[in-house]
Amino acid sequence: MLLKTLVYLLLIIIILSNPDATFRYAYEGLYQWAAKMVPTLFPFMMISSIMVYSGADLELGHMLTRILRKVYKYSSYGLYAIFMGFFCGFPMGAKVVSDLIEKNKLSKLEATTLLAFCNNIGPAYFMGIIIPILHECGYRNTALFIFGMYGIPAVYGMILGHLHFAKDRLTEICHIENENQSPAVPALSLASMLKKSCIDNTQALIVLGGYITFTNAFRIFLDFMPLSGNHKNILSSFLEIIGGVQAIYTTSLLPHQKVFWIMTALCFGGVSCIMQTSSFLEKSDLSIGHYLKHKFIITFISAIYYFVITKPNL
Repeated sequence: MLLKTLVYLLLIIIILSNPDATFRYAYEGLYQWAAKMVPTLFPFMMISSIMVYSGADLELGHMLTRILRKVYKYSSYGLYAIFMGFFCGFPMGAKVVSDLIEKNKLSKLEATTLLAFCNNIGPAYFMGIIIPILHECGYRNTALFIFGMYGIPAVYGMILGHLHFAKDRLTEICHIENENQSPAVPALSLASMLKKSCIDNTQALIVLGGYITFTNAFRIFLDFMPLSGNHKNILSSFLEIIGGVQAIYTTSLLPHQKVFWIMTALCFGGVSCIMQTSSFLEKSDLSIGHYLKHKFIITFISAIYYFVITKPNL
């Protein structure tokens, strides 16, 4: 207990030693949350919540099942979570899985497996921010980068599904349990669903904003490290990804080095993303340690992949 207290005191001293920089970093995090995360994420969160409350999540899952069941060994609800996780972006993957398991629509095994790969940076952010950066750095053909960002997790999830479910037919059991059970959706009117979704998701967004602001403020610790500006900017991207991408882009690194570090940091998501994911997993009793293990594996695989495709020709 004494050691923890001393560590907390040290953190306070470091923050107070340079309050102007701490304020600037925290303000940047708050601005990123208000200007980028809220308008981008909130509509998706609302739609997803309404779909879960109304039972439309199962209908969408059935539609996806007709196309993907031979490839992905998951239930209809699981396929819905994959769809929302990949197309709506982080942290929707974690939120949807948490919402579904809370309503007994997923088994714990399936939910844990889904978390390993369906919580990624959203396509809207990737297309709007990252692809222009790739173009500026001289990479006109972005198909390989899109595959690295979404194809690698997709293939990883496909392999996990077969490993976890194919041998002992747990998939079939999960399908039967999930699809035959009552959706357990309360009979809510559209107005009630909108109100409940708005309250729940506003609260969730406020928590996410707190994590982003808090994590960004701790970039102050990098100022005390005997590192070059380039190295500090790279490390900052592993703390908070939205500001970190811009920080890497402004370094004096060579274009292929900027792209490598940006893409690797995006795959990892940053400490802020991990904290946000953890906040959704608390109510569903899912393991953040399991999520981190697979996140590190995917990041490692992706880093090797990006190193190969960004390596300049000699």
